Amino acid sequence: MANFGELEKVPVRELWSEEARDFTPWLASRPELLGAALGLELIHMQSEAPVGRYRADLLFHQESDGRLVVVENMFGATDHRHLGQLITYMAGLDAHYAVLIAEEIQPEHHSALVHLNAISGTEVGFFGIVLEAWRIGDSLPAPRLRMEVHPDNWRRSIIRASQAKTPTQERRLRFWGELLDLLRDAYPRWTKRNPAPDSWIDLPSAASRVATYQPAFCEGNRVRVGVYVDTRDSATTNKRIFDKLHDQKHAIEEAVGEALEWDRLEHRQASRISVYFPSNMTTDEEERWEEVQQWLVEMLGKVRNAFDPHLSDCKAMLEQGDFD
Repeated sequence: MANFGELEKVPVRELWSEEARDFTPWLASRPELLGAALGLELIHMQSEAPVGRYRADLLFHQESDGRLVVVENMFGATDHRHLGQLITYMAGLDAHYAVLIAEEIQPEHHSALVHLNAISGTEVGFFGIVLEAWRIGDSLPAPRLRMEVHPDNWRRSIIRASQAKTPTQERRLRFWGELLDLLRDAYPRWTKRNPAPDSWIDLPSAASRVATYQPAFCEGNRVRVGVYVDTRDSATTNKRIFDKLHDQKHAIEEAVGEALEWDRLEHRQASRISVYFPSNMTTDEEERWEEVQQWLVEMLGKVRNAFDPHLSDCKAMLEQGDFD
């Protein structure tokens, strides 16, 4: 009969003496470990990222779409202070995902993270990660990041992303890949996201908590560049921001150099402002891809230059509670 060893739990302080001085730099240099726990491909951006008078432990971005992931880590059991800091950092950095790492997640904080996921939109997520270390016999200790709390739709979204793609999705994937290469050449610091098989992609604005830029294939075989206004707060807030932007319609359209379609979308939470490619087109028409991609790159640049200052103003007003 084979012999087996027994797993022995190791105090994390045997691996890292101090959380801030030892563990945080260690995790920053190994984004693949946290990425594996979350099911994301992460790239480290900054340690001790400034947020007003405070500093977030770690800031990553997701390689596929550039979305920000903010991390607050601690030794011992979770407490109200670190959970509150994490929420503050998430808001201050416009992050899409917030991760609380601790040796133990207290029941009340587990419930709080679950509740935050329940009331948040699908583009925002809160995670609770347990930090552990184990060894067998005299082996070296092995650290482990175990996910204890995740958004309700997280597992489904990972499974869906791994499923086989249709021919249309494969063409979209190639089209967006080529477009993103062109965008990176034209605007090197705009986005680091990877292509996706959807009919649209999101690109960050100067205030991504307020709006994103969306090149998209849409109904009627049309192609558009859209400004998608969605704070993920409430329809009322979104409509007030849309109206604020609409008040600047003349100046914005003059900066873009085109008339825009202003869709308040009365029966939906978000609103949208769009400009359309002058003729119809589908992804089947690969001989036209270059023409459409060049138009998208040029128009995205014009739209971003025109809207970013106004979106920054809207973000400041939102933070001051002027849209409440």
